Amino acid sequence: MSLENLLAFPPDAARAGFVDARMHRELAASLAHIAAACAEAGHPAAPLLSQASDLVARTRVGPEAFARYYLIGSALLAGEDAGLEAEAKALLSDVRAGRAPFRVSPRGGAGEVDALMDRQMGDEAVNFAPVSHETADAFGTRLAAGLDLLRQGLPELHAEITSIVHHVVCAVAPEGSAMQFDGASHYQFWGLLLLNPTFHTTRLAVAEVLAHESAHSLLFGLTIDEPLTLNPGEETYASPLRADPRPMDGIYHATFVSARMAWAMEGLAASGLLSPEEVDAAREAAAADRRNFAAGLSVIEAHGKLSPTGRTVMGNARAWIGG
Repeated sequence: MSLENLLAFPPDAARAGFVDARMHRELAASLAHIAAACAEAGHPAAPLLSQASDLVARTRVGPEAFARYYLIGSALLAGEDAGLEAEAKALLSDVRAGRAPFRVSPRGGAGEVDALMDRQMGDEAVNFAPVSHETADAFGTRLAAGLDLLRQGLPELHAEITSIVHHVVCAVAPEGSAMQFDGASHYQFWGLLLLNPTFHTTRLAVAEVLAHESAHSLLFGLTIDEPLTLNPGEETYASPLRADPRPMDGIYHATFVSARMAWAMEGLAASGLLSPEEVDAAREAAAADRRNFAAGLSVIEAHGKLSPTGRTVMGNARAWIGG
């Protein structure tokens, strides 16, 4: 795929498939590298990691495998290999299981994903509290309606989302929390979205949050070779999109996804599939998304140090907003 098509702004089904395949190729290559290093050191995890690498190279895996790979890599970088063989066995089991069909599950009932979130996200994991199976099932119905709306009205965006996202975990903020979240994604859990069912009560709201969170995932997939921003991670800036100061990379992400949400809402408003009330809601949402994009862009232009990839991606988003 050409660099121009890879970094283009509008959703593209072929690009999404390419990015997903590339994430798997990179995972396989990194596992092969770790396996070779373990073999050289005579570690018993080596053949297990080698088998996992071979399988990932020719199949698709779920977010569990990606998350466990990061746990293994982090442990090795820290010089901690005491539990490596057990982790490698678990990883191989995840890889052999392959990628499950698209599913919705509740936090607290998501099986291995819950345990991996608690381990990998550290203190952040407490921000995602459990919901009941009944709440997750009800949200699953709304999610299906939102996806069907995108399938009919914006098929390229629907294809992008379903090429990348395979597991939605429903969660809410802990009781009494000062801050709420409506959705989240994490680069170490490729294929996973966290969505708050209390915030997305209509098919249009579901479509918008899917456009939002899947755009974060797409950006993760575009930054294999270089980051989007070069600002130090410890530096934070007043964010026009959140109350708390944010690193430049967070502001960049929020700005880009605001443009993607505007694209989705304006496209659905013009699709002929919405009721008059939904058209008004979509146009109102798109206007807010455009304002958020402009506010975020002002911070990026004032303080951002962008990589070539970051400049191109944001430039394409800005060109669409101005079009």
